[in-house]
Amino acid sequence: MFGVRALAALVIGAGIMLSASLSHAAQTAQASDTPPPLPQDVVNAITQASCDPTTLDAAVRQQVSAHPDLAGDIAGIATSRCPADAADVAAAAATASPTQVAAILIAVIEALPPGQQATAAPGIVVALQNAVPEAADQITAAITQLAFNAGPNLGPGGRSNIGAPLVAPHTDPPSSVVTTP
Repeated sequence: MFGVRALAALVIGAGIMLSASLSHAAQTAQASDTPPPLPQDVVNAITQASCDPTTLDAAVRQQVSAHPDLAGDIAGIATSRCPADAADVAAAAATASPTQVAAILIAVIEALPPGQQATAAPGIVVALQNAVPEAADQITAAITQLAFNAGPNLGPGGRSNIGAPLVAPHTDPPSSVVTTP
């Protein structure tokens, strides 16, 4: 059984690891204005739910059940339309397709607007863990993928220029000369 302390450690670690890398992932996801690779009936069902939590939950479950191979994409489009319901969308999609938890987690977090990823990620992880308790390995794999594969490597020396540096820069205070009158 996945213990409560282990889950808490996972959620805290996920929040720390994801804070810098997720904003780049979300900006990349939102920068592409290509339509989702979903059938039009799926998009229509999500749109018609109009962010009503009960209707959205039912629409996500129904569409993921009908298209389990598109679970991540369906959860992503529902989250992009209703970002406040991200955790509920993830849980609904995961219960409809428990083998797609990793894809759902990644799609939901990437579909959130920039700035919301780090704060919403722990709640999404907990919702997925509660919805599909046996998915701890999938959740860990998804968090690792998000944290270490956040996007193109833009920085010198193989480092990205996004987020805090691994080691804080050391700056010496300016030397002061003590003068006595």
